[in-house]
Amino acid sequence: MVDTVANRTVQSTKPSPELQYVSPDLLDFDTENPRFAGEVSNRTQEDIQQYLFGKPHYASELVDSFLENGFIVYEPLVVKRKGDRFAVIEGNRRLAAIKEIRGHLDRYPARISDLDSIPVLIFPEASDEVQKNDMRVYLGVRHLLGFREWPPASKAQFLERESQAEGGLDRVIKEVRISKQKVRRFLIPYRLLLAAGIQLPPEEDFWVLGEALSRTGVKKFLGLEVDAKTLSIRSFNRNHFKLLLNDLYGPKKPGSNEREASKRALRDTRDLSRLANVLGSDEASDVLHKGKGLDEAELYVDTREESLKRLGKVTNNLALLLRKVTGSRRDQDSIQLQQSFKQFESMVRAYFKKNA
Repeated sequence: MVDTVANRTVQSTKPSPELQYVSPDLLDFDTENPRFAGEVSNRTQEDIQQYLFGKPHYASELVDSFLENGFIVYEPLVVKRKGDRFAVIEGNRRLAAIKEIRGHLDRYPARISDLDSIPVLIFPEASDEVQKNDMRVYLGVRHLLGFREWPPASKAQFLERESQAEGGLDRVIKEVRISKQKVRRFLIPYRLLLAAGIQLPPEEDFWVLGEALSRTGVKKFLGLEVDAKTLSIRSFNRNHFKLLLNDLYGPKKPGSNEREASKRALRDTRDLSRLANVLGSDEASDVLHKGKGLDEAELYVDTREESLKRLGKVTNNLALLLRKVTGSRRDQDSIQLQQSFKQFESMVRAYFKKNA
């Protein structure tokens, strides 16, 4: 009982984050922020300002709101002390917009005084380890569980970085209270990309790769083996992984990291199961990667019963198309086409009756 009371006393006296108003001139961008997926690690503050202002983070879109409404006080930036200054761990895009306005007073004359002092939530000074733990839990809960979501690639980088610290992946899962299944969706694709030395362009949908890797056929195609406890990658087929990325996003353009989306096999993410079925068959995946489409490659996966169903569906669709194309036309070519199809349709139905 004594121990319980003592623990409660310790917990109740633990310093809480403090709300203050400070000048934006004292705020620095966080070079290790997971949202930026490592893109700003070695950049100057001025470079980061320009990076955040444009594509893909578009801090420029926040400028008009600040000019019209000022800073929304109930959503402060979240910072940690860094000597006499502060590093922003939450709100870097907003800081970029504010610095843009304050750095160009001739361009943005409205409501400048509202941005001379802005609210920040300051994490209490503590040992590096304690402060890191506090911020890790805050960022994990806020951004992994949906209060203010990061892009999937940023979530993956956060989980990768934190899983390398003391306590490993189990500690992260326990602190943030995220399921291991959700962690898999982020860490496995991220670690595969790292292992293969491949970086997808920021525009690509990282989550599509995560969804694909949850399919049995895709894992079989890759020969993917993952440590069940740590989620580390034990082995995979690198060439097949590159083919999978081509299927999902299109092949790389010559001399560029950009991909030709028009040449991807997956036209709609709803077809991920179809792609997985094709990749799970050696014959079908070989057809796909020789340049044939997903529809044709699927024919090499179908059972006889599935092929019969496909034939019936194609025949019905073809009947509708012919009626639409020929309509009530009575020219010789239209009449001959209609008669030929009726003969074909009759033979298909007779075959179904005898063999289906």
